[in-house]
Amino acid sequence: MEQFREINTEHMEPPKVGESLHTNRMSVAQMDGGMEVSILILAYNRLEKTRRCVESVLAHTVGIEYELILLDNGSTDGTLEYFKQISYPHKKIIHISKNLGAAYSTLNISVDDFGRFVCFLANDLIVTPNWLHNLLTCIKSDDRIGIANPVSSNTSNLQCVEFPYKTEREMQQKARQFNRSDPRKWEDRQRLITLGTLIRKEVLLAGGWPLSDAGFFHDFGDDDMTFAIRRLGYRTVLAGDTWICHDHDLRHGEGKDPAEFQKSIQIGRENFQEKYFGVDAWEDVNNYYIPYFPHFPKPAVQQKARILGVDVRCGTPILDIKNWLRKAGIFDAELSAFTQDPKYWVDLKTICTGPVICDREEFLTDSFLPESFDYIAADRPINRYHEPQKILNDLFTLCKKGGLVICRIKNTFSFQSYLHQLGQRDVYDPEFSYQIPVETFRSALEKKGLVRSIVAHPFGLSPEQLQALDTLLPGELSKERRKDALDHMGCKEYLFIVEK
Repeated sequence: MEQFREINTEHMEPPKVGESLHTNRMSVAQMDGGMEVSILILAYNRLEKTRRCVESVLAHTVGIEYELILLDNGSTDGTLEYFKQISYPHKKIIHISKNLGAAYSTLNISVDDFGRFVCFLANDLIVTPNWLHNLLTCIKSDDRIGIANPVSSNTSNLQCVEFPYKTEREMQQKARQFNRSDPRKWEDRQRLITLGTLIRKEVLLAGGWPLSDAGFFHDFGDDDMTFAIRRLGYRTVLAGDTWICHDHDLRHGEGKDPAEFQKSIQIGRENFQEKYFGVDAWEDVNNYYIPYFPHFPKPAVQQKARILGVDVRCGTPILDIKNWLRKAGIFDAELSAFTQDPKYWVDLKTICTGPVICDREEFLTDSFLPESFDYIAADRPINRYHEPQKILNDLFTLCKKGGLVICRIKNTFSFQSYLHQLGQRDVYDPEFSYQIPVETFRSALEKKGLVRSIVAHPFGLSPEQLQALDTLLPGELSKERRKDALDHMGCKEYLFIVEK
C-alpha cells in the first residue's frame, strides 16, 4: 500500500554554510527555531519523586522559554494520569505501555522534537533556583561546550556537594545561595556523571540520536556519552556554580541487590574498554590532581599558562591544573601532551590546543622547545622509565625558570617489597621499577630547584594490617622512628612538587 508523508518547511530557512564544522552544525540545529530549551523528564514509577521533580522545574525555571517533554516509561502507579493533570502550556506527553529499559524509551523521540538546547532529568532529581539560567550561561559562553553538567548530592566522580538540611525549603534556600553564576567554577572534565545535563542540539545531530550507546544498559553509559561528545570536538564541562539535589543513593545502588550492582559495574567497565580499545574509564581517567592543589604554591603566571603532560594517560592531571588556574582567574591555558601509549592520543587531542606527541621517552626534548612550560606534570613514576635521570633532566629542560615540575616516584621499599623478600610472591607489583630511595630522589630534585612539597600516597591499609606490619619492625626502635618506618612501608608512591 502506497504511503505519502508531507513535511511543511515553509516557516524554515536553509542553513548558512559557515567556515567550520561547528558553525555548520549550529546552523542546521537552528533552522527550525522552536523553544530555546526542551526539558525531558523520564519517569518510571516512584510517583512521589516524579511529582517533586516536576514541581521543582515549574517553580525554579523562570525567565526562560522552555517546553516539558514528559516521558512515562510504562509506570503502573498513576504517573501518566499525573502528567495529564500538569498545568503547563508547552508540554508533550509520551507514554510507553511497558518498560523495556531507558535506552528504548528515548528511541521513540525524534531529535526534531527538541529545542536549541536539551536538558535530561531523571525523576529523582530536584532542581533549584537559577539552575537552568546558570547552565545556559555556561554552555553559551563557548560554542565548543557540548554539555554543561551541574554538581549534585549523592553522586561520585568528585561531583558531589552535600548540604546539611532538614527540610526541602531549607535545601532550596541553601541552593539559592550556592547557585551564583561564576565562570571560575566551570571545570573541563574527561568524564561526567550526567545528572541534570544540558546539551546542545547540534551535538545530538552530529553524534546521532540517541547519543547514548544502547549497549550500555545502565552503568558506564555516562562515561560513554562524555567520551563520545569530546571526540566530536566539544568540551564537556562541570558547572561547579550550579547545584541540584539527587534524591537517590547512587553509591550503593539504591533498589539493587549489592551483588548484582557490582556485577553490573564490572560488565559496564569491560564493555567500555571493549568499545574504546583498552581505555579504562576509571584507571585512565581518575588520576585526579585536585587533592594536590593545597600543596601547590600560588600561581606565578599572570595571563597565559602553558601546561605539559607527560604520560598522563587520558590527560586528567593537566585538565585539573587548567581548572585550578581558572579558579585563580587565569582563563588562558594551553595544554600539550607527550605519551608513549597510542591508545591515549585521541583523548589527549580532545583537550589539548598545543601539540600532542606519541613517541618513545628518549625523544621528549626533541618534541618541544626548551623552557616552554609553566607547569609540567609527569604522572608515570620516574623510576619506571628506562633512564630515570635523563627523563628528570628533560622535564626541567622543558620547564621555565620559576615554573613547576610535578612528578612521582614508586616506593620500592614498601611492605610489598619486604614481604616479597620473605618469599610472599603474590603481593609484589609486577611492573619493573628501579630501586631509588625517596631521600636520594629528593636530593636529585634539590639540585634542579626548590622542593615545595612531598605528598605521600598510602596503600590505605586497615588498622589490623598496620598492626601486623608493626610486628615486622625491630623492637628497639623509638616510637617516633617506628611511626616513620610504618608510614614509609605503607606508602605506595610519593608525589613531588618542585619549583625550577
